[in-house]
Amino acid sequence: MFNESQQRYVVSRLRSIDEMLSEAADRLEPADAGRAFTTVVPDATPAQRKVLADYLAQLRFALRRFMLAQQLRDERVPTSGLWSLRTSIEFARIAVEELRPKYWRGYGEVDPESAAAAERFAAELTTLLRRVEDYLVRGEGGTLAARLAELGAAREELQLLKELERIVFAHGLTELRAALELLVARAVSSRFEIAVFGRVSSGKSSLLNWWLGRSLLPTGVTPVTAVPTRILHGDPARARVRTATDSALEVPLGQLDAYVTERGNPGNAKRILELLIETPAERLRGGICLVDTPGLGSLATAGAAQTLEYLPQCDLGILLVEAGAPVTQEDLDVARAIVDGGSDLILVASKADRLSSADLRQALEYAQEQFESRLGIPLKPQAVSCVSGHTALAAEWFERELAPRLANHHEQAARVLKRKIAALRGSVMAVLAARLAPRAGSASAEHSASRRQSIGQVRADFERARSELLDLRMRLTEFASAVADAAAGELARCWLAALRGDASIGERVETAVAHRADEAGHAVSRMLTSVRDELVRVLERSGAALESAEELPRPRGRPVFDLAAVPRLPRYERPRWLPRVSVLAVRLARRRVRRTMLEALKGRLAAHGEALSLWGARYLEELESRFDAAIALCESTERFEAGPALVAGAASAARRDLERLRNWPADAAATVPLASAGGGASPS
Repeated sequence: MFNESQQRYVVSRLRSIDEMLSEAADRLEPADAGRAFTTVVPDATPAQRKVLADYLAQLRFALRRFMLAQQLRDERVPTSGLWSLRTSIEFARIAVEELRPKYWRGYGEVDPESAAAAERFAAELTTLLRRVEDYLVRGEGGTLAARLAELGAAREELQLLKELERIVFAHGLTELRAALELLVARAVSSRFEIAVFGRVSSGKSSLLNWWLGRSLLPTGVTPVTAVPTRILHGDPARARVRTATDSALEVPLGQLDAYVTERGNPGNAKRILELLIETPAERLRGGICLVDTPGLGSLATAGAAQTLEYLPQCDLGILLVEAGAPVTQEDLDVARAIVDGGSDLILVASKADRLSSADLRQALEYAQEQFESRLGIPLKPQAVSCVSGHTALAAEWFERELAPRLANHHEQAARVLKRKIAALRGSVMAVLAARLAPRAGSASAEHSASRRQSIGQVRADFERARSELLDLRMRLTEFASAVADAAAGELARCWLAALRGDASIGERVETAVAHRADEAGHAVSRMLTSVRDELVRVLERSGAALESAEELPRPRGRPVFDLAAVPRLPRYERPRWLPRVSVLAVRLARRRVRRTMLEALKGRLAAHGEALSLWGARYLEELESRFDAAIALCESTERFEAGPALVAGAASAARRDLERLRNWPADAAATVPLASAGGGASPS
């Protein structure tokens, strides 16, 4: 018997023998035609491979017999093949990063054109590796086939979608998977998102609680937090919070205030980014999802041109104004942004029970005149009250305004889904036809090269944007001093102008803080919009344009800087002893502001940077998936045109599936003309 150390040594040597011979035998097999590099020529004949395999089998038998006789065990736990692949992908991503020209400096200068080509290629490889990794992360339960199985096959277009998934899988049309995934997500989701806006005193909380049939949201959640909330139907009732680390945590409904209020989560120290509530409310049936963004109370500091960045993507916006109260500039900015963002808008005059019939009629006429004259938007406000004894107003409004919109939304969504599935059918047919057609000529190859360069540049733009988001997340706290100085500068100006009153001066200082602190957010929105606009231009030039540019969503729902978590100064008015000398005023104001606000600003900016980075990364992910879907036909046909001709069996299968799609029942999909092998429209 061998001792323990000897056993480990012998087993490791036997394992090495087995692995080396197995790898050598694998190299004797015909090489994979898709490999980019070949290190060994597989020159063994079929007869030689058969005899050598028999010899190796005999050798492995000898290894197993010796281990059994000597009671040797291989104690090493086998590694998961999928885990090993994910590890290899990580190393491959490092190698791809090192393809960027900035790592080549020690090998000589790289001319700009070659450097740009290398950047584009590195971005393309990064994208492809990310797709593989995403597929592995989702696991077997996250496959398209599994998600399609959940839908059932009651509708003809869903049967077609399942057939398309089978064909894409069978023929390796990976470029078309992005389009498939978008359509499956659209088929699974029937949400009708309604965003509710209103000032702190407008009665929004009362309307939301009436809508839900219970007082669900913590008292004060609207004025003191910047945590967006989504509420949808679900049974049993539950709540989940999403943190800056992108992890989800389920919390008891009775403990929400510990996560989303300033009292329970001061300064948002827990880094909460979003709250998702599910509740079995009858008025949420049919796919209604309420979206409440409490931080919109600070929009008065943003300006009309930037308001759209904050608004969530929604199908319908509901703006509450208190009946009889004056219409503010903030109300007008939000209304304009909702309409400019492509959403429908309903204007609600809340707290209608407080006015007599005559006063209410006059208040509604006033609100309508203000919105129509100052915005040119024809809006007829609806009177609503949620006070006991007057809830009939709210119920009547719900049935008259919302129920028909929801029913119409489902019909429209079904029509759009059917049309897009038909378009994907046309794309799959075009790719199959390209695989069966003769190879393209040099003119087509030249066009493909130009298109590939444009697409590669978009990929590089995506990676540059991701890098800038990471840099923002790491460095935003350094911006705290500049924000504090902006507040101090405004405070000094108020002193020099002899303004009086802590409230009025404090409001101006807080406005200065909000403006300066939010500059990073505006910069992120501009960067993301620039990427999106360039993407649209590339799609239009490549012949893979969407039905409309608006199918590529603009960046919406940007996190709001939470001003409520920044402490106020104990006193804002100018000290009586301080002379009106600018140098002295600025110096004293800076000292006071930094002593009171600086540390809190660092913490809030760190949290804001995390929120912005995650929001931007999610937007880029969505934008890239839609881009992948839009160019799927171009990329897939190009790959197969450049590859070898299909062998007889594969060609027969492709021809069979192409014929099956051509003859698909007319009521299963709208007629879609077969696109040419070199281009055509692709679904978004």
